[in-house]
Amino acid sequence: MNINRLFSRYLILVLCLGMSSLSFAAETIGVLTVVIGTVSIEREGSSIAAEVNSKLYEDDVIATGGRSRAKVYLLDQTAIYISQNAELTLDKFVYSGDEDSVSLKVTKGTFRFISGQVAKKTPEKVNIETPVATIGIRGTEFLGHIHEVESVFHLFNGKIEVANDIYTQHIVAPGHHVTIDPAGLISTPVKLSDEKLNVLVDRVSHHKSALDNDVPESSREKDEGEHEEDD
Repeated sequence: MNINRLFSRYLILVLCLGMSSLSFAAETIGVLTVVIGTVSIEREGSSIAAEVNSKLYEDDVIATGGRSRAKVYLLDQTAIYISQNAELTLDKFVYSGDEDSVSLKVTKGTFRFISGQVAKKTPEKVNIETPVATIGIRGTEFLGHIHEVESVFHLFNGKIEVANDIYTQHIVAPGHHVTIDPAGLISTPVKLSDEKLNVLVDRVSHHKSALDNDVPESSREKDEGEHEEDD
C-alpha cells in the first residue's frame, strides 16, 4: 500500500509539472512579413536566420545587417518596419483582455511604427523604449531614427509623447518632429522638410531604389559629420 501510495503521489507530481510546463509554453505574438537581406532572431541565447513568416515570441530580438530590412506584424495588427543595422526587442505583448499591452525596445537604427488594436483600446499601455527617450503613443503612426549625434522622431498621424529623464515633449501636429542631442535635450516640435523626411522614409522602405541607396553606417556618419562642420 505504501509503495502504491508513493507511486500515486509521484504520478500526480509528474502530471502537475507537465501541465505547468504547458501553461508556460511560449505563445506566438506575431510574424515577420518582410525579410530582406540579413535578418536574424536572437532567442534564448541562440541566433536564428529569419525568413518570411518566421514566428515571433516575447523577448525575441530582431536584428538586421547592412542593406537589409524587416517588418514585424503583431497579432493586434501593430506593424513595425526596421532599417538596416537595426535592433528591435519584443519586450512584452499581451492581447487577451483587460491586461492588453505592447512594450518594444529599439536600440539602434531607424524604425516606423504603426499602432494596432491595443493602442486603439488602451493607448497608455503601449510604449517604445529607445536609448534616448521613451515614446508614449496615442493612436499613432510615427518614425524614429536613433543616432549618437542626433536622434529624430517624426509624427505621421495621432499623437506621441517623447520623454527622457530630463525633458518631455508632445508632438500633436502631423508632419512635425523633435530631435534629441547627445546631452538628452529634446527640441521643440517643428515641421520636417520633405527632403529630410524622404531620407528617413527610405531607410525603412522595401523598394529596390531605397535599398540601392543604402550606405554603411560608418560612411553615413562621416558624411553627416562633414556637413555639421560645414554648417
